[in-house]
Amino acid sequence: ARLRGTVLGSPRLWLHVVLYAAVAGTACLAVGLLSERPELVAPDRVGEAVNYFCLFVSIALACHVFLAVERWWELRNSLLGELWRATNDLTMVLAVHFPAREHRRLKTLVLRYCLLSFELMFMQARDGQADLHELCSRHLLRDDERERLEALAAQPQVVWVWIAGIFQRLAEAGKLPSRLLANLYEICSRARRSVAGIFAHLGTQLPYSYVHLISVVVHTNNLLVAAKCGTMAAVAIRSLIKHRALATAAAAAAAETAAGGTNATATGGKAIPAALVVLASLAGAEGSGEAGQVLLLQCLQVVFVPLATVGLLEVATLVSEPFGSSFQDFPRSAYHVWLRDECEAFQTAAEEAPKEISFVTDAVEAKEARLVHDRVCAV
Repeated sequence: ARLRGTVLGSPRLWLHVVLYAAVAGTACLAVGLLSERPELVAPDRVGEAVNYFCLFVSIALACHVFLAVERWWELRNSLLGELWRATNDLTMVLAVHFPAREHRRLKTLVLRYCLLSFELMFMQARDGQADLHELCSRHLLRDDERERLEALAAQPQVVWVWIAGIFQRLAEAGKLPSRLLANLYEICSRARRSVAGIFAHLGTQLPYSYVHLISVVVHTNNLLVAAKCGTMAAVAIRSLIKHRALATAAAAAAAETAAGGTNATATGGKAIPAALVVLASLAGAEGSGEAGQVLLLQCLQVVFVPLATVGLLEVATLVSEPFGSSFQDFPRSAYHVWLRDECEAFQTAAEEAPKEISFVTDAVEAKEARLVHDRVCAV
């Protein structure tokens, strides 16, 4: 359960690991059964050839994952974050310019439209189209607004036209100065551009030929690593058997020497010094330990190399479209609640401003006319 939502929880990843382990096992059996002397294989040369290719694959894969994560961060910070910042800026300006409680309906309408654009963007990015009836049930959209949106394309951007239209009507009624209207238009334009940028990113994935080449190179590398590990494991197993046999023979010779009570033992009619028996036993034990280490390293490598490389490919795929409903995607519901609470806090802060603000600002005197370029009266 703890691996749920992580790359290690992907069944496809472990399937690849099992397949490459099977390739290594097949190579090990082939070399062990078909080769009379596997120990003649030069492990250093085999390992060197595969390691050079592994180095190239590691660099290419690191660049690929870096590019994918960079695109993910641009989506989160520069595009989705810009939409978030524009909504906060818009709410703050309106809260300050319309601080009275009787204007809460206007501020709530603008905030509802901002959150509506936010939800429409997530729905369209995830499913290709938004469920407007669901938004009506959540009181983010009215029935008459739904009828107007249903016939329009680019629905998350259209909402910002409605928001800008609110400010235009207020300006026509003399409730917004032209300078502030221009500032609000700029904020609306920033928000609309961020929504358009999100869909431009999602609709322009990395080139297929590039992603296909990276995948082919990674899987080819894993096949080579599996074949190399199987070959070296076969050599290590044969060496382990040979040194075990040598150690067993040395132990038997030592036992015969001890039983005869002399410094030599008779084997095949030839005397073998006890010192040579001891050296042969030590050499067999040392060779067995070295072969065991090689075998263990090959088993670990055939598991962890595919686990790392295929896992990084999975990460690059997962972060390419973070607007879904999976565990690793952007937390849409949490973002909605956080954004709503921030904006409502701005409105409440302006409506219930500390009395010290009025006391201090009323006491300020601007004696020079050049300090006041424009006078904007809050409604």
